Amino acid sequence: MKKLYFVVAIIGFANSLFSQCPANDSTLMGSFTSNDVFYSLANGTVKTISNTNWHLAFSVQRSQFPNNPSTGVAIRVNSGGANMKLAKLPSSQTAANWRNIDTTGLYALPQLIDSDSNWYMTAFTSGYNPANPFNFIWGNYNMTTKNVDGSSVFVLYNTTSGIYKKITIPQLTYDSMWNIVISNIDNSDSNHIQINKNDYPNKMFVYYNATTNQLEDREPAKNTWDLLWTKYLTYVVSPQGSGMYPLSGVFSNPAVTVAKNIGKKCDQVWLINKTAKDNPKISLIGGDWKTFTMGTYQITDTFVYFITANSKTYKLTFKGFVGGAQGKSLFNVYEATLSNKDIATQGQTLMVYPNPSNGEFQIKSNVNIVSYELHDIKGVKVLSGVLNNENINISEFQNGMYILTITTEAGKYYSKLIKN
Repeated sequence: MKKLYFVVAIIGFANSLFSQCPANDSTLMGSFTSNDVFYSLANGTVKTISNTNWHLAFSVQRSQFPNNPSTGVAIRVNSGGANMKLAKLPSSQTAANWRNIDTTGLYALPQLIDSDSNWYMTAFTSGYNPANPFNFIWGNYNMTTKNVDGSSVFVLYNTTSGIYKKITIPQLTYDSMWNIVISNIDNSDSNHIQINKNDYPNKMFVYYNATTNQLEDREPAKNTWDLLWTKYLTYVVSPQGSGMYPLSGVFSNPAVTVAKNIGKKCDQVWLINKTAKDNPKISLIGGDWKTFTMGTYQITDTFVYFITANSKTYKLTFKGFVGGAQGKSLFNVYEATLSNKDIATQGQTLMVYPNPSNGEFQIKSNVNIVSYELHDIKGVKVLSGVLNNENINISEFQNGMYILTITTEAGKYYSKLIKN
């Protein structure tokens, strides 16, 4: 720790830099938000792929016994992008009578829906009770064989596209091999699908297209993305009529936590004064930051999200949304920092001087400095490194204004440097 005694001299620059929180990144879901966008807070968009090319998603994660055994048995339904519905037939209709399954009363059966709180509480496990941890609804865990055996029959359908499939999952063998049987209601187009979890390392799900009968390996490695722009079914409160509707919004990776700070704008809330707590709910960002009013999207500018991923915390604020052919979300995101006023509040001091100068600047701080970066007025990085001493020399650079980013153990601080 540098034992120094200077007062704060980075006067108001972070506040001026972020006071308007201008959009500095965006994602494109495309026409009618028909794409999923996997996004890294550190690196931007990782992958964009159609969200209509799958109907079922089977977990390729391992079950986490005894704390979270449902992780490995989850089966999600594409109720948002592909508008699929799922119903579980009465207990009298089992796989033992597979060829004579009776779907009378199908439309009166409740629609089973994936949770928007947890990736692994899904339509197929709807009704799962942790107090009875080995009954996964579609099947039961056998403590002797270590398999999950199923005999229930489900119907996956879309009345518009004419897809009607009956499904049973005879077995998930030793938490490794899925065995699934899918066919049309009249027993045509029958398929026995096997999915070996070992074939999909570092993925969450593998996807199935019920129209082509093909598996879709569409998801990037789970450690490469933090947020997913997608379309999902959720309860929407609306003056025109509340109910379950497909909504475009943002899910978070299960390794990510989000704190949703409500009531202050992005230039009014910082790490030190945020009131929200970290929450693992995957749709905490969701889609309620935008509302469609009078033909345009309005953004709620008092929702500020602090997202912790890979031991770093980022601050995200939405700035706009363009529907139609773009499906474009505009937002401001950067690694979260304290405001300059908060440096003094924490008893920390940091000073850059003289400023302006002929190119030689001194940095004094009583908090450990990790690294620094210098950008020109166009945003181009012109210098970076580790401060082995307390000096930065840019005497060979052109005169003008530069932006200095200093990373310390307490956060990032900003200063504008004037060389004359």
